[in-house]
Amino acid sequence: MLRMHPRFGAVTAAALLVGVAGCSSTTVSFGGPAVDHSSRATSAPHHGDGLTPSVRQALPRIEAFVEKERGLRFKHPVKVKLLAPRAFVKLLNKGDKSPSRKAINKQESVFASLGLVSPKVDLYKAFKSTSDQSTIGFYKFSNKRLYVKGKRATPGVRAVMAHELTHALTDQWFGLRRPKLSKDNQERQMAFTALSEGDAERTRLAYESEVLTSSQRAVAERQEAGAGGAPPDVPQVVLELIGFPYSIGPRFVDAIVADGGIKALNRAYRHPPVSSEQLLNPAAFLEHDTPKHVATPHADRARLEHGDLGVVGLLLMFEHGGISNSEALASLHGWGGDQFASWQAGKRKWCLRDTVVMDSVDQMSGFRTGLSDWIGMRDGRARIEKSAPNRTTFITCS
Repeated sequence: MLRMHPRFGAVTAAALLVGVAGCSSTTVSFGGPAVDHSSRATSAPHHGDGLTPSVRQALPRIEAFVEKERGLRFKHPVKVKLLAPRAFVKLLNKGDKSPSRKAINKQESVFASLGLVSPKVDLYKAFKSTSDQSTIGFYKFSNKRLYVKGKRATPGVRAVMAHELTHALTDQWFGLRRPKLSKDNQERQMAFTALSEGDAERTRLAYESEVLTSSQRAVAERQEAGAGGAPPDVPQVVLELIGFPYSIGPRFVDAIVADGGIKALNRAYRHPPVSSEQLLNPAAFLEHDTPKHVATPHADRARLEHGDLGVVGLLLMFEHGGISNSEALASLHGWGGDQFASWQAGKRKWCLRDTVVMDSVDQMSGFRTGLSDWIGMRDGRARIEKSAPNRTTFITCS
């Protein structure tokens, strides 16, 4: 699902884990699992800049562009359903696979422990308030159908269709629904989602650049910006989490294509990235630098959540805690793996214990420097518990 939002900039504060649900949308979690193209025509009527074609008139050309850009042919037609706005939102909500309140509450224990949100924030309400109206098209994995809001193919709608048809095409070739990825409490689901969304965004951006005129691109950008207003009470970290696949994914995909072409991108679906380190540093993916095994640390009380924060999680933690982007990145260079456990320590108070390993002793020294600076800004709510040459465990509470 391509949500129309302002283009996200630097990845200095991205997401911690994003998972694919029942359609090409995004759900978010730390550690554990989150969340009629009936025939192809060979030609289509020409439409000048002043005319807006219907979705069905525009569809064949967009499909042809997607095939050319991706170097793949559709194995079978993609069914497209056009819906009025009210029916579209109703169907979107009916098929919503967003995390439950219980699942979000587990994540809240992590967010609050890391200092990313106030313990008073209702994270479930914040996530729910960002959905619905900003969505104008989505591809549903369960029935392999593309749904579009409305009948007119405005420039923004056409760009969205290029994105969603890329999902449909890659789903036919490689299969995008991979629920097993979200069951091991690692970053694999997030990494695969970023690959898929990055691929679709790459096609969308190419379509805008190569097919739309400058005036049409301006219209598309205004549509994106106009639909991207966020509710005022939504924490910044929520917006960063939602925007992550569209921000880091295209950069990762561009690096893969630059190294080995479209064939390398196709291979990435068969052997996808497994960590945020590989997404942020594609060389780690190309060199098969995979995370080391780290045992899950114990929780002082009943464990609420566990998994890995990853490079992006720790980066987000550092930056929201007041550490500069350059220092945070330097501290996390050479990340080898981590595992955390969270628990409730009192009313609206949560704690988290995380064990981090690095690739070398020198890199662990660099990590501890950044960690110590971050702890100094936590007003006594965090401390290093254990330290070894290549392993550090810290505790932080809300």
